[in-house]
Amino acid sequence: MVLIKWISEKLPLLILLVAVSTYFSPVYWQVSSWVPSILLGVVIFFAGLSMNLEAFKGIRKKSKELMLLMGLKWTLTVTVSIVLAYGFFSSQPEIAAGMILAGTVPSATAATVYTFLAGGNASLVVAASLLDIAISPIVTPLAMLGVGGEQVSMSFFDLLQSFLLIVVMPMGLGLLVQQGVAGLKDYSKAVTKLGSSLALLLIVHTIIGSGKEAISSEVELIPLVAGTTFIQVVFPMGAAYFIAKKLRLEEGDARAALFQVGLCNTALAAILAFRFIGELGTVAPIFNMIFNLSIGAWIAGWFSKKDALEENRLRKLRIQD
Repeated sequence: MVLIKWISEKLPLLILLVAVSTYFSPVYWQVSSWVPSILLGVVIFFAGLSMNLEAFKGIRKKSKELMLLMGLKWTLTVTVSIVLAYGFFSSQPEIAAGMILAGTVPSATAATVYTFLAGGNASLVVAASLLDIAISPIVTPLAMLGVGGEQVSMSFFDLLQSFLLIVVMPMGLGLLVQQGVAGLKDYSKAVTKLGSSLALLLIVHTIIGSGKEAISSEVELIPLVAGTTFIQVVFPMGAAYFIAKKLRLEEGDARAALFQVGLCNTALAAILAFRFIGELGTVAPIFNMIFNLSIGAWIAGWFSKKDALEENRLRKLRIQD
């Protein structure tokens, strides 16, 4: 359990270390292009296995909040991604397409975890992420219509097929197994954390290893990619929280908006970029993955500490009274 906790906490740093070491190492694990997809499918299977379906009972009362989260995700996040891609990488279509893809995939499993740790409404994020799966295959090809380059080729049917095989089927299977085996949800959480972390590290390793030559050809752009993907993560998170608070959403729902809108499933984006765009297309999703995991963890911890301090303050006031 200590090892699992350590790996989960250090995952952003481990992803960065694996990416850098794989890039500079002469030896790496050479695999077929379908292996990363299988690895992510395993992650999503375990996510379905440990998903709390009981939490959905109260979602009907949160329909307005759910629609707001969906609206922000598919306007704010997508718009920021397109503006950054066209504004900075119009002459590098593969990188531009990868950046757009990183902002048009469904929200990440980490969004639910971080929302829970931050004291937010995690069930709202789960419901929104499930709706994301239906919307993403439609929005992504439309968002890439203006991206040039012969290597950028992605259609609605290509994405739909990938989503069915990588996301929908594994998650559905996980939910079916959970319902069929009583108590399995609670026992699967530790396995989910460890398996998800190791699978993400293997995905990064295999994709970076396969794309060394392509990345080397554009290595001078890496600092710019890092800077723009940082904005791609941070701006939607801050803006979503600000808008939610201005619209007087409850604090837990505002925190859910922050993570749902800002944290996308960039492991899926990297795999789709690797398949449909090329190795260069994976650079922006991988940087996005590093930033959204690390920044998300920091914000979740900050909210948690803030709540604990407030609880202690109220406890002292009650004792004084």
